[in-house]
Amino acid sequence: MAVHITRIHRAWRPVALLLIALGASLPLGAKPTLTVAWNHWPPFSYINPQGTLDGLDVTLTSQILRQAGLETRFRNLPWARALHLIELQQLDLAMGALDTPERRQFARFSVPYRRSTFVLLSNNPIPGHANPWLRIQSLPDLCQQTALRLGKLRGTRPTQQMEDCPALKSATEYNADVRLIDLLLARRLDGVIMEWQYARYRLTQLGAEKVISCQLLLHHQPVSLMFAKEAVSEAEITRVNEAIATLPPPNIRFAPPPCRFGNPEGEAMPRPASAQPQPG
Repeated sequence: MAVHITRIHRAWRPVALLLIALGASLPLGAKPTLTVAWNHWPPFSYINPQGTLDGLDVTLTSQILRQAGLETRFRNLPWARALHLIELQQLDLAMGALDTPERRQFARFSVPYRRSTFVLLSNNPIPGHANPWLRIQSLPDLCQQTALRLGKLRGTRPTQQMEDCPALKSATEYNADVRLIDLLLARRLDGVIMEWQYARYRLTQLGAEKVISCQLLLHHQPVSLMFAKEAVSEAEITRVNEAIATLPPPNIRFAPPPCRFGNPEGEAMPRPASAQPQPG
């Protein structure tokens, strides 16, 4: 039934856009409805204790689209599946996406509506044991380390300097952030590269936020709303961007953590890398 409804909806949208171009309105004053993919990625999208869909991305996306005169219908999909459906023009929108030349072949992007912060986290040192991080005081120091056991999420590229930093480039890849945190807490990894808000959420769940330190703030990654090309018009994208421009500054609770040192090139908002930071 859901597939049937989606096909009807997608068949109707070109007609609706034509009516709008001719100055007509949708039947009974209805607003265009976009199907939006979400997956479990707290605190950005998740089911809250009351059993309803919640999270920063869900809230911001609903607010932006409502202000742009568009309605939302959320659909639970793994990230890879959502990306594939958008490429086939069978899904309207994905949240928290990176704007890349490859994706612009089949998608339209809003201006960035938030930033993801990637950090390198480590365990606090065990009293009386050697601390391998003491000799590292900068990103160039870190890049020359060969003995550190580092991990990151498979397929992600959290900084554009990965290719020039052997220690980061050689980090072992894992399929889930949960696995990274488990290995870090078990001290089977010396450090993990993660999106900070998810890491903080999971560490708080485990009661482990006070046993972890941030060694390096790697990168502030801008993310956008990614629309299937056939799902929206240029006029609708313009209204979406205008709505994003009215968003208030980010809440301080989403600020990056204090880290021992930073990546000067990661403080700005550079051109995004080609990998999507979400796991699904």
